[in-house]
Amino acid sequence: MVPSNQPDRRIEPEFLGPLGDRPLAAAPGSGGAEALFPGASTFLSARHQRRRLLQWSAAWPLAARLLQEDEHVIYVAPAMQIPPPLHFVALGAMALPYHQVVLIFTDRKVIEVLFGVRGMTAGTRVRSFPWTSVRDLRLRLGKLVMSPARGKKQSWKIPLRGDRSLLKMLLARLKPRLLEQGEGPARPLPLLHCPECGGVLADAAVACDSCRASFRSPRLAAILSMAFPGAGLLYAGHPFLAAGDFLGELFLYMIFLMLMLQAEPGTVMIAAGLGAFLFILTKLESVHLSRILAARTRPEPPARRSRYGRLALAGGLASLILIGVTFPLAGAARPVVDRDLEAGGPDNVWEGSREQTEWSSFKDDPTTRSQWTHPNGTLITLFAYPQGMLDDVAEFRSSARQEFLAQGMAILLEDDDVPSPFSGFRFLMNSWTEDGEPLSQVHYFILDDSNRDIHHVLAAVMGEDPTFPDELTRDLLSHAHWIDAVSPGGPARDSLTPHGE
Repeated sequence: MVPSNQPDRRIEPEFLGPLGDRPLAAAPGSGGAEALFPGASTFLSARHQRRRLLQWSAAWPLAARLLQEDEHVIYVAPAMQIPPPLHFVALGAMALPYHQVVLIFTDRKVIEVLFGVRGMTAGTRVRSFPWTSVRDLRLRLGKLVMSPARGKKQSWKIPLRGDRSLLKMLLARLKPRLLEQGEGPARPLPLLHCPECGGVLADAAVACDSCRASFRSPRLAAILSMAFPGAGLLYAGHPFLAAGDFLGELFLYMIFLMLMLQAEPGTVMIAAGLGAFLFILTKLESVHLSRILAARTRPEPPARRSRYGRLALAGGLASLILIGVTFPLAGAARPVVDRDLEAGGPDNVWEGSREQTEWSSFKDDPTTRSQWTHPNGTLITLFAYPQGMLDDVAEFRSSARQEFLAQGMAILLEDDDVPSPFSGFRFLMNSWTEDGEPLSQVHYFILDDSNRDIHHVLAAVMGEDPTFPDELTRDLLSHAHWIDAVSPGGPARDSLTPHGE
């Protein structure tokens, strides 16, 4: 396959002089398919040479804008720029694939063209490093390390052994050209170039002073990332990363929403604090990554920036609405007791109390709702457990069973025999007091299906036979009906409005 944008300059590794005792074309092992230059087969297989030719052809339109007429291309090698530590934090394992470059070595400089993650298509970021501004150039441990006279040290990972072998010989020819004129005229490196005209750009430039081309703005990318999940990465030109960011933030939002919906009244602020921490953490990551990928001099028409500006406004409003509705939604969906059980009727003999100070036991239990006393002195206590959206009756029943067994109780009977019109399940069991006396316990769990609440009716008497407390419990339930929820210590029974059976 012949690339349509075939470079019009040859690759001449020995333009500055022989790299060994004999010319590359005459070196042992050469003479095979030579797609790049005579002797290339000594270092690269035919497959790598074909791939290199495609990469060189992709980089050529950008590199050509920086080459002078009498400048010679010495070598072309794919590499991975070793990014700053914060780039590794933002990209993780993807840091190196997103920093793939092609290095074009000439007799006057090295040109770096950023490539896509697959290493076959050229991006728009172009940098150069003139030899007259480079103090040192070394190849060690598979990395090419450059020390500018002014500017930060640069390093690239050279993945292919053949490239490393050739570059090691080439560096000996290039080093005499480093700082030929001394440090005085050295320029701060790297030089960032406009992909449209090749002009030198200022650091963090959003437009070219020479051709007036405008580039995607890291600032707008950051604003978009704050406004709506994935918008900053979409603006930067990475739709797959944007989709991942959107799904990741949506997942975290759902976790935050579930925490708020399931939080008890005293733990709402803890859930809100955890949600705020997750929100800040993911937004900082998204903003940082968007700024990194947007700062790659990608040309952008003014109309596109205007559209994304409107998207930032709309996305910001949508995000505020989503966050704002969480708190009232959590308040509306938080489990609360909606109804209580009340005993009444002409033949009712049970006396009830909802005043905590009158209770003989369970007065410190926040789930206790009322206590009922039979004329024979038997006491029955009612509890209520509001259920959340994700709670399940079968899971509650299993947990209750496990709790009874963990407390050393002997379950004699477990079934669904609950007096009509109620539904639920019951446990009849034996336990023992601290003195070793037998104690019969009856536990009825009444389901308030319309409000997703579970009401617990407990009776306990001395002895091993639960038949008597079970009969009394069923008698209480036969006179029971639903009423509006009444908090312990609330109004007297005669002020309660029954819903009926």
